Amino acid sequence: MTRLIDLGLEKLTNMILDMSELAVDAVFKSLGSYQKKGSMSSKEVLHISEQLRLLKEETSGLAIEILARYQPLASDLRFIKSCIDIAYDLSRFGRYAFDISEIAEWLGDLSNCDFKDMINFGYKAVNMIQKSIRAFRTKDSELAKTLPSDDTVIDHKYKDVILSLRNDKNISRECILAISLLMRHIERIADHACYIADSVVYVVEGEKFGLH
Repeated sequence: MTRLIDLGLEKLTNMILDMSELAVDAVFKSLGSYQKKGSMSSKEVLHISEQLRLLKEETSGLAIEILARYQPLASDLRFIKSCIDIAYDLSRFGRYAFDISEIAEWLGDLSNCDFKDMINFGYKAVNMIQKSIRAFRTKDSELAKTLPSDDTVIDHKYKDVILSLRNDKNISRECILAISLLMRHIERIADHACYIADSVVYVVEGEKFGLH
């Protein structure tokens, strides 16, 4: 039997899924711009980031309305609280994507910088977003628990990149700064994918496992 609250929860779920599509699109666009010649415009990514920010506010507003109207308990309460947290994480992806797209505009010509390895790890972070949302959609806590191993790979890469840049005497200051910033944003994207995964575990199992 369908409860009145179920309609609100379904709408909340769909809003999170809509946000996830925008978030993935934003990060893809920001990373893809590094594979094209010429300047990298951040306007399109900024637009998506702003959409995500507005959707985060709408999601939080709907969640609060459901809480006030139905006073849910147990699993419903956990789900609503987690949707507020996940909406925030998804909005952060938009912000990081915008920051990534702006790097070249800050630093100018980066045509001599080698971003290939960093971009590959950026796409690994995108896969983590997609995996965390798949876990959310299917309420699969075991899938969610696999994200920390992906995050560890990116963390190690981030540290290796910073160390190699420190020891490389043949790379320009602009490239050092650009690569450092890019990897930092990628590392943060991976972190927030883990936060979403932890929220999924909380919804399904009733407690967070500290997946990051």
